[in-house]
Amino acid sequence: MRKKNSVTIADIAKKAGVSRTTVSFYINHKYEKMSSRTRAKIEEAIRETDFVPNVLARSLNNKQSFMIGVMVHANTSWEMVQFMDGIEDCLKKNNYQMIVATTGWDLDEERQQIEKMKAQSVDGFIVNPSESFDLLWKTIGENRPLVVYDPPHVTPYRYWVRSNDYEAVYDALERMVTAGYDRLILVTEDPSRHTTIAQRCLAFDHLVGIRHVRSKTIYVSDPCLPEKLEFELLQHIRIEEKTCFFVTTTELLKTVFLVLRRYHDLMPDRIGLIGFDSVEWAAMVTPGVTTIVHPAFEAGNHAARLLLDVIAEKNEEVSGKIFECALHELGSTIRTTDKKKKEGEGE
Repeated sequence: MRKKNSVTIADIAKKAGVSRTTVSFYINHKYEKMSSRTRAKIEEAIRETDFVPNVLARSLNNKQSFMIGVMVHANTSWEMVQFMDGIEDCLKKNNYQMIVATTGWDLDEERQQIEKMKAQSVDGFIVNPSESFDLLWKTIGENRPLVVYDPPHVTPYRYWVRSNDYEAVYDALERMVTAGYDRLILVTEDPSRHTTIAQRCLAFDHLVGIRHVRSKTIYVSDPCLPEKLEFELLQHIRIEEKTCFFVTTTELLKTVFLVLRRYHDLMPDRIGLIGFDSVEWAAMVTPGVTTIVHPAFEAGNHAARLLLDVIAEKNEEVSGKIFECALHELGSTIRTTDKKKKEGEGE
């Protein structure tokens, strides 16, 4: 058998007993005049030969690159890894590829990456944008299809996907107050960095105001330096007051946990800790850390479907969609024995 890179459309056509034009239509998802039997024969021929369509040849024939540009603020957090996995899952099924860049929500970096991706003739973009990205896009976007992940709530973008961060934070913190925490401490990076952080801080402020809970906000400039944060955090550990620390970003949650873990024997009775995502380690530490988890894979998958829908001008997908986060309660806010008891009662 030939190596898969040497298999041609003509080979597939001969094996399936159809014309090369029919195979070309199949590869480019033009199934309108194709019977299910013909599609099945082509699919079987492709599977048996491990045929991989030549992206460059397809782009010459269709004036498309079959590549999309993906720009995220970081690619190390659990949320962003899952988000990109969701995108890739959709693209593979549609014979697309993606070019990925991280921008750190920096406008200049976003500009540079857009220009680089445009030079590679990407067919569209999926972007987790900075606050001023819309102004940049109006300048250099060239009307290319764009889907935005977690845009501002009053969004200038037509196509978008987001999670319900505000509602998820409000509900989780209300649950902490109901559980008996007297004080809530917000530990956050600068809210002006991104609308997502701002929404989480806003939910905190609203909950504190409505429930009349004692609170404090700690702003952190560098989320990766526990020694700079330790002194300020420890000031708020008070045996006489049941205190819950809410952390707005996954990177910062790790740092806060490193500081508080020496007081793990006080969790969850006197100290609580809750943050975002961090699924890869939150359940493996002692005590496990309660997190608000994004349905990031599903969001990424939908963002890719939406972008391909816009590129193909099918208009089959809704232009915006909100995904609901889930609260994973572990030992940092709830006794695991209590949790097992509740789960048993629910069965």
